Amino acid sequence: MIEKGFFTKLDEQFSLRISNDSNEDYIKILELNVAVHGEEIKEYIERIFKEHPKKQDILWFYIEDNSTGQIISSLTLLPLEWRFEGKLLPVCEMGFVGTLKEYRGKGIMSKLNEFYERVMMERGYLLSGLRGIPYYYRRFGYEFVLSLDERFSLSPNQIPSMELSHLDIRMASRKDIGYIENQYNSNSNSFLISNNFDTESFYFKFMNDSYDDSKLSAYIIEENGKPEGYFLIGKSFDNEVYTIITPQLSPPQMIKLLQHINENPKEEKDLNLNIAEFSEFGKYILSIGGKLQSNYGWQLKIPDLKRFFESIKVVLENRIEKSKFNNLSKTVIISDYKQSIELIFNNGIIEAIKRKSGYPEVEKCDVRIPGAMLLKLLLGDKTIDEINHIVKDARVNPSSKNLIKILFPQVNSIPDTYY
Repeated sequence: MIEKGFFTKLDEQFSLRISNDSNEDYIKILELNVAVHGEEIKEYIERIFKEHPKKQDILWFYIEDNSTGQIISSLTLLPLEWRFEGKLLPVCEMGFVGTLKEYRGKGIMSKLNEFYERVMMERGYLLSGLRGIPYYYRRFGYEFVLSLDERFSLSPNQIPSMELSHLDIRMASRKDIGYIENQYNSNSNSFLISNNFDTESFYFKFMNDSYDDSKLSAYIIEENGKPEGYFLIGKSFDNEVYTIITPQLSPPQMIKLLQHINENPKEEKDLNLNIAEFSEFGKYILSIGGKLQSNYGWQLKIPDLKRFFESIKVVLENRIEKSKFNNLSKTVIISDYKQSIELIFNNGIIEAIKRKSGYPEVEKCDVRIPGAMLLKLLLGDKTIDEINHIVKDARVNPSSKNLIKILFPQVNSIPDTYY
């Protein structure tokens, strides 16, 4: 297996390494990231490298110039665990990606990505996600899937000014973790994909005395002294927007939250918020006159579709069992035009999953969607009709359309990260 301390010579000029977490490696990795991303990333890197509760499983890949020993490119594999309709899926996030300007355009990132995906296969990570810049990662097979950054503007005079003295907001403490976990899990049950709650990682990322673009603070909303809700608040990567994560709150609680963050109610400057548009809070912002200004998404990749289907087999069987297709005996064929996955159902149970390479047999195929656009269907992001509206060679066999809707329903997700 590729592990910490791994080394391989790529050619006469470059070698690839995985950090052994030494202080020497830390300094080199920090210097590269500051050179690429700026001074503001220093504290972020230091916290992750030295303090994250999962640091033993975090892998810092880098390429160095053999002649100078200088790190010229790097990326980091950050382990996560997401729930997929209750099923735990091991996933990873690609973070801290950067290459010195003078070394770009030489295929260096392709080499880093090759080893990153080798580690994914070796360690069983089914899905990779990243929150990076637009377009670039399409070359590695990533597609924008699921909500990440949806920005609203709200004028201070649109925030209701009602008196809410029965509600109080206080910073959360460690004694509140049990309450937050219960609320978090209860809220997550209504979504297809959510971050699996991990106490120490949650504490690291979300329970800080102050917040910025890399760490958030947790607050409790109390009603007559009793906890009735919570929210997490931070800043966007560009420090222009408040990022807010919260489970369902009542309208008075949402108003109290808005009043809390609107520190200067007499100013004319709009309040800018990053909130999931489909959330109850997002809908409330729109209802009082807020405007959606922009949105962005996670970039996701599933390197091995067969392994992914094997991992969600029970989810697909449960969906079939609860539908009019509960006695399904049929081979369902799903293609991305380069490969086809065959789900062999017998009386509602998937007896085998097979993969065939090459262009699909169109007349036998139930649904075919080009490339990583297929993930928009598999991960509940879009319906087949919505995908077809964007990509005309996204096609479904008319006789299979209702079955495909049952197997892959459109369901909102709230993926998140502990980094």
